[in-house]
Amino acid sequence: MADSGSKVEKIKKPGYHIRPKYDLHGLRRRRTDNSKGHISAELPLTAMIDLFSSLVIFLLMNFSATGDAFFMSRPGIVLPSAGKTISMESAPLISYQNGAFFLDALKPEGGQIRLEDRSDNLQNIVAALKSLQDEIKRKAPKEFNGQLNVQADENTQLLYIKRAMGAGTSAGWTSINFVVTPKGQ
Repeated sequence: MADSGSKVEKIKKPGYHIRPKYDLHGLRRRRTDNSKGHISAELPLTAMIDLFSSLVIFLLMNFSATGDAFFMSRPGIVLPSAGKTISMESAPLISYQNGAFFLDALKPEGGQIRLEDRSDNLQNIVAALKSLQDEIKRKAPKEFNGQLNVQADENTQLLYIKRAMGAGTSAGWTSINFVVTPKGQ
């Protein structure tokens, strides 16, 4: 007990007394004290603008409406160069590499055909091209133009190119284009 002449001090309830080294300018106080205003979140707009600008530039650099060969070429294939070229249209692609023929095509209803054939007469590729032609004609008969792209390394023997062309023509794909790089690239 205290003397009658001394002052009696009240015991204060301790508050939050552990403070970090950096208090972020009273963030803890603003979060708990509702009478002084609202917390507003700020968007990092500069970082978002930089991100979307980079994304747009990336998409513009990698977009090709003509289906350039760098999107289609398989690793290890060196395309032959040609002095006179035309821009390619999207069409089924038959590639030859290391003793195997590959068919890459888009189906009209969506989806993709990826097929590998090591046979001499390419019977699997011929069957796939015939069924693709039937699907295209069934969906839109006037859209089938019989266009086929053939791709091979510049040192590929002519025999293998002829096999790919023969498979295409026997399946009804008679307009054959060769994937090349323009001279000087």
